[in-house]
Amino acid sequence: MVDVPDYSEWRGNDSSIIHVPYEYKSQLWIEQKLWDPVLVHSLFNTYWFWSVYLAIGYVVAVFTLDRWMQSRKPYDLKGTLALWNGCLAFFSIVATWRFGEEFIHVVLNRPFRHSVCYSVDPTGPAAFWACCFALSKVAELGDTVFLVLRKRPLIFLHWYHHAVVLVYSWNSACELTAAGRWFIFMNYFVHSIMYSYYAITSLGYRFPKAASASVTTLQLTQMIVGVGISVFVLREKLVNAACQQSMDNLFLCFGIYASFALLFLKFFLDAYVFKKKKKVD
Repeated sequence: MVDVPDYSEWRGNDSSIIHVPYEYKSQLWIEQKLWDPVLVHSLFNTYWFWSVYLAIGYVVAVFTLDRWMQSRKPYDLKGTLALWNGCLAFFSIVATWRFGEEFIHVVLNRPFRHSVCYSVDPTGPAAFWACCFALSKVAELGDTVFLVLRKRPLIFLHWYHHAVVLVYSWNSACELTAAGRWFIFMNYFVHSIMYSYYAITSLGYRFPKAASASVTTLQLTQMIVGVGISVFVLREKLVNAACQQSMDNLFLCFGIYASFALLFLKFFLDAYVFKKKKKVD
């Protein structure tokens, strides 16, 4: 039986956080000293909507910068970009390790529905890394700045992905969305590989085409799994099963993951299937 304590003072209402209690084998210094769950969850609960303003400001800023760069030469930024990607890769690897401990425990020792309907312990290290995940989406907006300054194509998938993930992750942090356990772990894991790949290629090393195709395949798989989990959670909520996710968040989640799945599928086909056929023809 899962303990369901009352954390209503964090939520501003009478609801409780349905979660899986888990005690980490050890804790890092930052997980102990930089983590005030009451304060952090209260801030997300109060200010999550600021992510919408950030997302709008981001879109306006990148298109303004893109227009400004049209009459200018591209910046090289090779070393700076490698450092940037390397830092994000390091963060993602550490986060995958720390968040993954709780994720793997729940997946291996609990029914599947617990992993998608029962949140992480809101006072533990997993919640710390879940909040870091939401905050990291602000930092990752810097990817686009490098893209534009180097005069690389600013495709819809890129800026749309950054903008909507920022909003959704902050909304999920506000209500401690249980399915976020899967979304966060998948994203941390994929980004560990993706940013490591980007860091190395930023230095001029070129991998075989199969490497970039594999990264895109991982991203596409992540989106398909996200759609599947959203459908499962909807089924649970329709039969009134306890599930730590609001219907508003769930519909937003499904719409985002479905659109991502279609966009990444199109990107994969255009980059690695149709392009290859044209070369053969």
